Amino acid sequence: MSRPAVAALLRQLIQLCLLRAGPQDLPYSPQALALSATALISVQALFAVAQGVTALGTALRAVITAFLLFTVTARLLRMRGLENRTLQTQLALAGTGLLFALAMMPTAMAPVPHAGSKDPPASVMVYALTAIVLFFWKLRVDAAIWRQALDLQPAPAYALTVVLMLAEALLVLLLVPPVSGAAAS
Repeated sequence: MSRPAVAALLRQLIQLCLLRAGPQDLPYSPQALALSATALISVQALFAVAQGVTALGTALRAVITAFLLFTVTARLLRMRGLENRTLQTQLALAGTGLLFALAMMPTAMAPVPHAGSKDPPASVMVYALTAIVLFFWKLRVDAAIWRQALDLQPAPAYALTVVLMLAEALLVLLLVPPVSGAAAS
């Protein structure tokens, strides 16, 4: 993708994160989807490596992300007879997921040196509060994407979003080997 096309896509994704646009406002671009999905999985992999996750764990994390992004999204849209919305919905989820991953990374990494400390600095609380705000903002954005993509009312869209977030968290907890205390230090 050209630099102007990437800049335009980034502006559209930011509008999506600000709830001023929907997935239908994104371009139908397999190239943009490939770029966004690859970037999202790469950022998640870098974050996992920085946390000491094994190569197998990092690969499994990538598979979980790809499965939820591509397979689950396509099946949900197909169940509603809305297959024509698949690419733009996947692009919206991958692109906003990437932006939120980049925003959340500092909030997750900054407190790491203070893990296990009996008296962490007060700044750790700022990172924790920022992470909570970003989590609920991402929940809101994902629910808006699902609401528009699947023509759902707000309550079912939020319920679906929570179920998908919990499924992702459970898959990661069950399949990705935990980081040992020695590797995390």
